[in-house]
Amino acid sequence: MRPLFPVETRRRLQEHDPRWHIKAIIQAVTTFFAFIALILFADATALTNEYFDSAYGDWSDWMPLFPVLISLIYNPLTFLLTIFRRKGKPVHPGWDVGTHLITFALAIPSIVFSVGWGWWWWWQPVYIEFGNYIPCNGWNFWSEPCNEIIYTAGKIEIAANVFLGLIIILTFTLFVMACIATHKHRRAVRRNRISTRNIQLQCNRSPEEHAAQEPPAYSPRRTMVVDPEDGAVKQVAMPAAGATKYA
Repeated sequence: MRPLFPVETRRRLQEHDPRWHIKAIIQAVTTFFAFIALILFADATALTNEYFDSAYGDWSDWMPLFPVLISLIYNPLTFLLTIFRRKGKPVHPGWDVGTHLITFALAIPSIVFSVGWGWWWWWQPVYIEFGNYIPCNGWNFWSEPCNEIIYTAGKIEIAANVFLGLIIILTFTLFVMACIATHKHRRAVRRNRISTRNIQLQCNRSPEEHAAQEPPAYSPRRTMVVDPEDGAVKQVAMPAAGATKYA
């Protein structure tokens, strides 16, 4: 079976990030969930704007479209660029940190407002029923037989927010992975910078500077003794450790 990616691309992916398989799977699942959430939120927004008048439209349902669109576009774009354009060399992890942080920051208030202003809060059971006849008066106005559209929109909103919650969890996971990758990248850049600077210093030194940095040559231990014949002070080498006093 022919591999999906060239051998060199897979080697570079493994070299830069040994967990690239896990990251690719999370990106693919997040993209799929974002696609479904986009359809659901757009459908809920269209239903609300069609049947209910509002000065700003269904803002609690179109607000989540921003983080969903960012996730839907960014994740497959970076993966395709890494595989086909950069041949396995990932984009700078700082881009992942910034984009996932923005997505996460937009998704949290989006799900809060979408849940807080959801149509399911208006659902109510049927209170008065005469046989098979349900009067759609003030008692039953928000019941499903009398106002079916809010039940349809509410069910769509529930499903959309479930997928948005999954996107938040996966985006936070990608954000943590990007922070770890950024830390490793900065450490590698710092090590390379120090190594390059040391090589440049060694190459630019003069012979005198090299000689000054060399360790002193080894010399045996010496001591000062007095010659008993003429009384002169002489410097003689000490015997090696373990040697006998007399040869």
